[in-house]
Amino acid sequence: MTPHLCHARRLLGGALWLAAAWAAHLGAQPAPNASDVTGRVLTVTGPVAPEALGRTLMHEHILANFTIPNDEAERWKASGWTKPLGATDVRLYNAPVTLDILSALALGAMNRDNMLLADEAVQAREVAEYKKLGGGTIVDVTASDVGRQPESLRRIAQGSGLNIVAATGWYGRAWYPADMAERSIEQLADEMVREIAGGIGGTGVRAGIIGSIGITDPSNPLEDKVLRAAGRASRLTGAPLSVAVRGRDHARVLDALAAEGADVHRVILGHADFFAEDVAYLKPLLDRGASVEFDLIGRPPMVTRPWPIDSRVAKAIVDLVREGYADRVLMSQGVDAKAGLRAYGGTGYAFIEQSFVPFMKRQGLSDADVNAILVGNPRRLLAFAAPR
Repeated sequence: MTPHLCHARRLLGGALWLAAAWAAHLGAQPAPNASDVTGRVLTVTGPVAPEALGRTLMHEHILANFTIPNDEAERWKASGWTKPLGATDVRLYNAPVTLDILSALALGAMNRDNMLLADEAVQAREVAEYKKLGGGTIVDVTASDVGRQPESLRRIAQGSGLNIVAATGWYGRAWYPADMAERSIEQLADEMVREIAGGIGGTGVRAGIIGSIGITDPSNPLEDKVLRAAGRASRLTGAPLSVAVRGRDHARVLDALAAEGADVHRVILGHADFFAEDVAYLKPLLDRGASVEFDLIGRPPMVTRPWPIDSRVAKAIVDLVREGYADRVLMSQGVDAKAGLRAYGGTGYAFIEQSFVPFMKRQGLSDADVNAILVGNPRRLLAFAAPR
């Protein structure tokens, strides 16, 4: 982008200019700008009124690919996972997911096929179970670097009757495109705005949320760049922004987003499950206006990967509701692997409706509280604010 265009963008601002400028650059008609959905929710089949969402899962992966690109050692290191090295582990890593290896997966074994959610027919059946139990909307936070499939999501939405929201952005350093170091904050923000304003590639499917943006180290230049670009894109479009932070750098992440003009009240902090026994840590973040998302519900705990225990997560949610934070709590399962699907012995996308909500009611949560978390809060967050 030339200095003249950069100056014009600063003067005119907003998604309208960006969509029109990009279309002019391509010699096409101006794409729709993000202001056309202010107050509405952008699903893969088009904008809908917030009242049409119903019960909503805010953090799921319907079709995704979390395999490490080219099995590169540096990418494995950035993922936080351990690359299989021994002959037995390598053989297990390369095996297809079958009944024979489900016990190994449950114990935390790495498996390439398990990281791949690519069968559209299987995924359609899985989300249909959620629809049968009264579910209305699924937010697929699968970013572009981990196998996002917008056209498949649209077909699944049309076939199931569910609202599905697609994402824009980049998930994590282990999966970033090879040219990420050369791209500027402005270029990254521009790409996210284009996918919201005009659609993803040539599919016509528009992204309705930014993220989930994975942050493992906010001081890393690449992660900082992606984070700041996401904050800028949220400001320019009014889109909600979902961030998954590993560790205790949440306040620093909010500071970076706010510095780019993002509205902290539209920021969702995922993986709050890891703080289920330390809700005091979450309260200052909630007091700043951010929402916290418990999105690892339904996973069996294991010593190799100590997922939070559901009963403790439920207690944390109940405690936050009783302390007045019901309007800033979200729930989801975060299905991201074959072993999480019902077809492979997992809890699937219907676990919250089928099992977790009844359990939480037994802990003292009212129907109004559940409705706030699963209906009211998603409505408010997914409805686009006016671009700034």
